[in-house]
Amino acid sequence: MRALWPAILLCAAAVPARAGTIAIGFAPPVGQDLLYHIEQLRPIAGEERRFVSDRRLRFERAGDGYILHMTLTRIDSDAPPDMAASYMAALSPLLDVTHDFRVDRSGRITALDNLDAVWSKARAGLDRMAAREKPDSAPWRAARNVLALFDALSPDARIDLLAGEVRPMLLFAGAVVEDGAGRGVSTVAGAPLGRPAPVRGSVAVMGRDGDALDISENLAGEGVSVAMRYRVSARTGLIERQDRALKLGTVELRERRTITSAF
Repeated sequence: MRALWPAILLCAAAVPARAGTIAIGFAPPVGQDLLYHIEQLRPIAGEERRFVSDRRLRFERAGDGYILHMTLTRIDSDAPPDMAASYMAALSPLLDVTHDFRVDRSGRITALDNLDAVWSKARAGLDRMAAREKPDSAPWRAARNVLALFDALSPDARIDLLAGEVRPMLLFAGAVVEDGAGRGVSTVAGAPLGRPAPVRGSVAVMGRDGDALDISENLAGEGVSVAMRYRVSARTGLIERQDRALKLGTVELRERRTITSAF
């Protein structure tokens, strides 16, 4: 479930700040456990249902970049089992599996050092899930569908999939943002819409408190609107909080992502 990637990031890393702009660095805390929490509220069968996941993040220096150790530690939902089957099938095999992402000095994920080990554990977990479920049940179908998706992906696509939840929190790392009135943007809203949807709008820095930047992004397209609010550390480059409200017609999905100290 990849987040909408802000077009503001067309301002590349390592560009000197100009008048009216703010340079965002990338200096994540090293050797410190961080808690990455995601909570989604999705409308299902006329009711708002909660989907939650927690990940432990830890950065270590590696050459002129970093290794990001990411471990999924919890998943939960208050949706009925049949309605949460796809969510559980996609994430359950990755519980307690540490991913060792290589991150360059600009905050871009470039590789997954233990891709083969992670992929092997994920596939084995899906096989076990499918084996213990009743054939043709919702969990069984969900596990088989995720297995088919996994097996069809190239190695690079597998890295993109496995990094899909952490990349949104690195999107402003090394970027330059415009202060004040902001700028127009054009991009594509994808998951969880189920189809690509071109959207246009604006992104602006709404406030600053020391190293913390408050950034808003408002986008709209045919039958689609997206409102994003970010709290970004200009020093670490991490998005410490992201709030998203996505509307497709009369249907609305709300989401909050936070990164905090694990202690």
